Amino acid sequence: MTAPLTVSVEDVCFCHWPVAADALARSVPDWLTVETIDGDAWLTAIPHTVAGISAFDVDLARPADAVTVRTYVRGPDDQRGLYFFAVVPDAPLTAAAAPVLRLPVYEGRLGRSAVAGGQTRRTLDMDGQRVLDVSYTPDDGPAPAPPDSLTAFLVERHRFFTSGPLGGRLVGNVGHDPWPVAPAAATVTSALPAALNLPTPLGDPIVHYSPGVKLGVQPPGPLWLD
Repeated sequence: MTAPLTVSVEDVCFCHWPVAADALARSVPDWLTVETIDGDAWLTAIPHTVAGISAFDVDLARPADAVTVRTYVRGPDDQRGLYFFAVVPDAPLTAAAAPVLRLPVYEGRLGRSAVAGGQTRRTLDMDGQRVLDVSYTPDDGPAPAPPDSLTAFLVERHRFFTSGPLGGRLVGNVGHDPWPVAPAAATVTSALPAALNLPTPLGDPIVHYSPGVKLGVQPPGPLWLD
């Protein structure tokens, strides 16, 4: 089946922070379970460029920048997936796609610039405060993450969970080739968890870079359990 939405993303910077699972669990619906690896839950902010959005091969949007914030969960059917805390886009059509996917949209001011030495700098301001400032050097050798690695745990997800009207349980699907990723040399300053009322990270972030992928997205529908 052809996915209703095709989203092409480029110049993707994954910033992953370890967080306490019990604290994070209070921020997700009670029908989801925060998934851990080696005892840690993870919170990820992803500055990236949305290179295009199309529906049934009709282009809908021009390139735009965005930041998403997510964690890693299991649904009541024990399937692995994502739960999104925020989507911050800088273009109206990109913003319009998020409600279709029932994702929470926040307003913010995004910046992207080239830095000496081949670095890229991305920033996000919310309510007049700089909540994310990331400078990273793209790696020339990204490749699919090894199976069962921490990197695969953090990037290779093919479904997302969200809530519908009256708290209905919804699940959507995302099809894509394996993410080409590599560790990135980066400097990260962030107040984003606090800005979204999320738990304070337990340590410094792990940062990965990807040149991007094309995502085929099925908007969420009711989660039916056998």
